[in-house]
Amino acid sequence: MSAIESSQLTPAQRDEFKEVFDLFDADSNGSLTREELANAMGSLGMTLTDEELEAVLIKTDADLSGTIEFNEFAEWVVNKVDLTSQDDLREIFSLIDLDGNGSISLDELRQLLDSLKVNLGEDELTTLIAKADSDNNGVIDYNEFLESDQLWNQIKLTVGVTRSFKEILKQYTQLAENPQAGFGTINPLPYGKENAAKMGYEVSQLPEQVWESSCMCGNSFSLGPINKGETVVDLGCGAGADLCVAASLVGETGKVIGVDMTAAMVNKARENAELCNFTTIEVIKAPFDMGKHEDIPESVADVVIANGTFNLSPRKKCAFVQAYNCLKPGGRFYLVDVVREGNSESEIQAGSWCDCVAGAIPISKVLELMASVGFVQCEHVGFTGYRTSDYTVTATFRAKKAD
Repeated sequence: MSAIESSQLTPAQRDEFKEVFDLFDADSNGSLTREELANAMGSLGMTLTDEELEAVLIKTDADLSGTIEFNEFAEWVVNKVDLTSQDDLREIFSLIDLDGNGSISLDELRQLLDSLKVNLGEDELTTLIAKADSDNNGVIDYNEFLESDQLWNQIKLTVGVTRSFKEILKQYTQLAENPQAGFGTINPLPYGKENAAKMGYEVSQLPEQVWESSCMCGNSFSLGPINKGETVVDLGCGAGADLCVAASLVGETGKVIGVDMTAAMVNKARENAELCNFTTIEVIKAPFDMGKHEDIPESVADVVIANGTFNLSPRKKCAFVQAYNCLKPGGRFYLVDVVREGNSESEIQAGSWCDCVAGAIPISKVLELMASVGFVQCEHVGFTGYRTSDYTVTATFRAKKAD
């Protein structure tokens, strides 16, 4: 497989790369510093050691300026994966192999390509699988993946720079730093203190600032008890309103851990915890949909909550695996999330990931995913009344990890 040059990018692809470049060019000076590059890679789920970062800079900085300009960035991203590196190829394979069983199914490939906005019809997907599936067993194993030029070319230009990631990071950064600007990319969505009150929160118990960047689509605490001394993990904690509520419930003998991938939200959550004098809150910057992440503790939580965040991930099964892994035996899972109504798939796909539309799945699929990772007593509890489109509504769920 020969290298692809950035000059071969279509205008649309080049515009896409430029938007990503500008997103990480924090000082808008037209180049990425070492620190900006590290932040960019971390946000894309690629945490680099100092040595790896130095190697990237050496390889990418063609004019030896000490920074990376856009053309250098585009050239590097297009060919980020060294096709001689087994580690890099394994990383890409594992990205598609959502359930980690060592093979890629049609459903897994469809999920990945949908999240990358690579629009292939059902017949094209089936053909793509069939051409790569040399042993005709219906799935693609690692060796077949290595040998399939056609499959590789469908994903190479978009790995790590997906439109869904870009939209989500931009929107939630703005919500954290400038909540007065509103929330929602296509249609305005309810957020803030007024929305939290409608979702059943006692908003008077916390300072105004805690609610201003909140975007809950329901009330996690309506789904069951959280007791004094317990440990709560919030996956996709945002600005930390639910963290503060949980901290008030578990008291000084409990512990609350928030996880979020957006740096601005992590900073806001920490500020809000300090504002409320909650010393039991810890906020971790990490993606919650990797299945297993070295920074996210396992088997520590009595309760895991998630409020409107799982729909934002194309790796939903991995998100459920992470929730399951965080829990102690017998732990409870309280999920509030946007789901798809009826047979509205075409309308859903036309919506925005960031607006909690494009990533929504039916209630039946949520329950199926819960059970598939090991949860028991999985149930759909009800609806919250929060809508993100004519085709998407918020539902509440409960489940347990077996004793």
